[in-house]
Amino acid sequence: MPHRYPPATDLADAGHALADTIQAEATPKGQPRFSGFNVPEDYAALMSRTGPGTLAGTLRLLDGSGMETERRRHPAPHEDALLWGVFGSGETCWWLPIRPDPAEWLVVVAGHGHQQLNLTTSDFLGEWLDGHLDLPVLSLPPVRRERVLIGAGHPGADRALETEAARDPLAQLRTIIGPGRPWTYEWEALEDALGVRLPSDYKRLHEAYGPEVVLNGIFVCMPGAIAEDHEAHADLLRDDSELTRIHPEAGGLLFCGSTEGRHLLCWETVNSDPDEWPIVDIDSGVFHGTLTELLVAELTGVGLGLTDSSLGDPSTWAWPIWGPRRAH
Repeated sequence: MPHRYPPATDLADAGHALADTIQAEATPKGQPRFSGFNVPEDYAALMSRTGPGTLAGTLRLLDGSGMETERRRHPAPHEDALLWGVFGSGETCWWLPIRPDPAEWLVVVAGHGHQQLNLTTSDFLGEWLDGHLDLPVLSLPPVRRERVLIGAGHPGADRALETEAARDPLAQLRTIIGPGRPWTYEWEALEDALGVRLPSDYKRLHEAYGPEVVLNGIFVCMPGAIAEDHEAHADLLRDDSELTRIHPEAGGLLFCGSTEGRHLLCWETVNSDPDEWPIVDIDSGVFHGTLTELLVAELTGVGLGLTDSSLGDPSTWAWPIWGPRRAH
């Protein structure tokens, strides 16, 4: 079902409300220039109060002249994408005009991959400033940031950026697909049936999103069916990997998912600690990370290439992924 977007008048109010929370260190000189650029009402309203400049010491908000200059310096994540912000760490913010009305545009962040979010520009900025968005494509960790904007051309705009901090793959996945529905499982019984302990990441994923995790053509094995599904795929795995052991052989591959393109995903269970198991795709190679990290990588275009991570209108997708807000 398509997402419902706020009317433009409400967007302008949202932009002004955001501006009221931001301390502008320099008075804007006249109205922001957006000649030739159609921009969302909340961004125009924000710029009318603060002017262009660097927000929270890292995110440079652009007016029309800045957009014109910077878009020649940064590769666009989509041919129709419109640049509006540049992080000091190198990542960029764009609008994806999936529909004619700017009120319905998506926000796109491009860096280590790309992701689109069904947030208004003002909501995106507000949630990012409050540290609520652990964006996988952004090197900056999710921390509360100063709501200070230093005007373009004024000294003191650039500050040291912190990039070293623990990141939570599940929180990052939530910024891509939105919240899930909590679930509980009898993990001990399931592990007894398998004969091995399961990765804690796999447990967290299904406890957060329920038994059916299907994302853009990637099908994660359901906890209640993992033993049965592994047995059903065991012969095929043996045929595709003649030199590799298959569970229940010691250290053998354990089936954990598949894709619409017929990829078979398995944990390599050599390590005694299941949290250290890499994920093997017989055709594409090995992913040295957790299952949730693999999903995040695939959905942002930096994984093994198991699915299409193109940007676009989610209402046209077989498995629509809107972003941190569920479509209404």
